[in-house]
Amino acid sequence: MPSSDPDSIPFRWEVPSFDPPKPPKPPKNPPVQYPTVEEVEAIRASAYHEAYELGSNQGFIEGRESGYKEGQAKGYEEGYQKGYLDAHGETNRLHDALKELLQTLDGFPEAMAQPLTQLAFEIGARLSANESMERAPFVAAVQEALMRLPRPGESLFLRIRPEEITTWKKIVDDPGLPFTCSILPDADVQFGHAYVEVAGARIDVGQEARKALVSAALGLAG
Repeated sequence: MPSSDPDSIPFRWEVPSFDPPKPPKPPKNPPVQYPTVEEVEAIRASAYHEAYELGSNQGFIEGRESGYKEGQAKGYEEGYQKGYLDAHGETNRLHDALKELLQTLDGFPEAMAQPLTQLAFEIGARLSANESMERAPFVAAVQEALMRLPRPGESLFLRIRPEEITTWKKIVDDPGLPFTCSILPDADVQFGHAYVEVAGARIDVGQEARKALVSAALGLAG
């Protein structure tokens, strides 16, 4: 009968193994867990909302840029038209003002070249007290007035308001004038008046003086 003592069991000797240990076996793949219908719908809804928000933001940006460009082009066109009409109206206004000014200045060179205004005034002043016109006083008045006109080569002065220098300078610089004229700016000169000064005499050749002479000649003076 064999003994149950472990020390009495025969031992089998084996040659030790020098091979590397075998790698452990990979674990078994867990079973694939497929999403449920509810999970699929939730994923789809989340992706839809995310894509919708992204598209909304992108559409807002592109729409804003497009609207800005369209609004800018529309505003530019309207502003251009308004500016053009304003400039056109201002051009017409300046044209009318210049035309009126040129009409007002018509005849000024003649008034400067031959200051008959003072001549007529002094003749009228000499003869105004006479009921009948006599030759002698008439001739004397004409001779006295002519003596006050500038002689060839003699200088005379034109006293005007400072803001009218540009207008009158075109006249006094006329090479056809038989005398030299120097401009004297004077802020005390009233509008519509201009005085030629020579040899102590002052002759009003302004627009108001010429209007008064014409009115007197037509019997319209008050």
